[in-house]
Amino acid sequence: MFRTLALAAAVAAFAVPALAAPATQVTINVAGMDAKTAHAAIVQAAQQACRAELADYSDLVKFYARPACLSATVATAQAKFAAMRGLASR
Repeated sequence: MFRTLALAAAVAAFAVPALAAPATQVTINVAGMDAKTAHAAIVQAAQQACRAELADYSDLVKFYARPACLSATVATAQAKFAAMRGLASR
């Protein structure tokens, strides 16, 4: 159990710099979409961006880094979507 946790921590330490400054961008047009449809488009774009961002890493790094990449990317995009909807409602 301890070895598994140590390995996970070591892999996470290598994966964090890769995700610290994502250079990959995927642009989607969410204008006119309801929240559910926009979320689905955001998740699909996040999967595409994270797949491209982690392409050069080993499968082990991808296994541990992909969920964090997806969560961070979706959270950022959802915040931007909410801000855009807030500006549109003014």
